[in-house]
Amino acid sequence: MPEFTAAPDRLPSCFQGVRRAGAYRLPGSPGGGRLVTLGAGPRGVVFAPISWGDACEWAAEAKRLAADGYHVVTFDWGTDRRRTLFDATRLLRAHGATSVAWVGGCMGGTLMLGMLTDRTARPAGVAGISPLASLGGYSAGNGSSYDGELLLLGTADDPLSDEGRLREVAHGFPEAEVTVLPGSLHAAEIFAGPHGDAARRSLDGFLGRTFAPAGG
Repeated sequence: MPEFTAAPDRLPSCFQGVRRAGAYRLPGSPGGGRLVTLGAGPRGVVFAPISWGDACEWAAEAKRLAADGYHVVTFDWGTDRRRTLFDATRLLRAHGATSVAWVGGCMGGTLMLGMLTDRTARPAGVAGISPLASLGGYSAGNGSSYDGELLLLGTADDPLSDEGRLREVAHGFPEAEVTVLPGSLHAAEIFAGPHGDAARRSLDGFLGRTFAPAGG
């Protein structure tokens, strides 16, 4: 595989002053999104925003996980969204992450779940936060060949991804843990709302299982 290189870029204001935070952009990548890394170590986590989101959407959770010893990257979407996700994963690996989990809100989670059919670049775990049933193209058994950890998390009355839609997505991923919280908040908003602690416990449990030592 060719050496992966990325040029330093301007750090978004939401990450100013954060220890071990850096921003990058891939040279020669027209329409490429800005990638922001935090923390260090072998346990990598990629946060993907909603369709109109950017690197700051998951800033609070990215900072929290980096402080807990995770190596985190989040980003602004580039023109090719699949490539943006792959680039974020490659950046983590180039900086020392040996195992990577994907966490995405709304369209970000939908894209991540849909990409599990690609056997060449599967992560160790995927968490879809308020994924969209109508855009995913999921079918029964869509995730049956994937043996990594899976989490589907949302709120009961989310206008875009309510409990019914979340469980519709789950039909394609029979091994997924499904967490439905009260209210109508969507994607990263859930973590800032009244049930944020429950959302964090669910996410932390997912990450703990994803990075558990083999045979542990």
